[in-house]
Amino acid sequence: MLNKALASAAVSVAFFATLPANAASWDEQLNLCAAAAEAEGLVTAGEYRAKFLRGGGGATKKLTIELIGDNGETREALCKIRRGKVSEIEITA
Repeated sequence: MLNKALASAAVSVAFFATLPANAASWDEQLNLCAAAAEAEGLVTAGEYRAKFLRGGGGATKKLTIELIGDNGETREALCKIRRGKVSEIEITA
């Protein structure tokens, strides 16, 4: 019984230890996507902010972000990121 409790506690600690790493990874991917949108000319540097909406995927991450302009205009963009590089970006709305 004690072994099960200790094993369960170890798994919980391991799971929660990985959460900050995943959060940092999403922040990095958000920045990659925003930089790609800027490089493609979809937004102007300094005149917008990027907001994470949702993400998922396996080897290729699919990230949906909202690009919010200083004037209040919003656009949604879908980024596909593989091996730390944006392979595709498209404006979805």
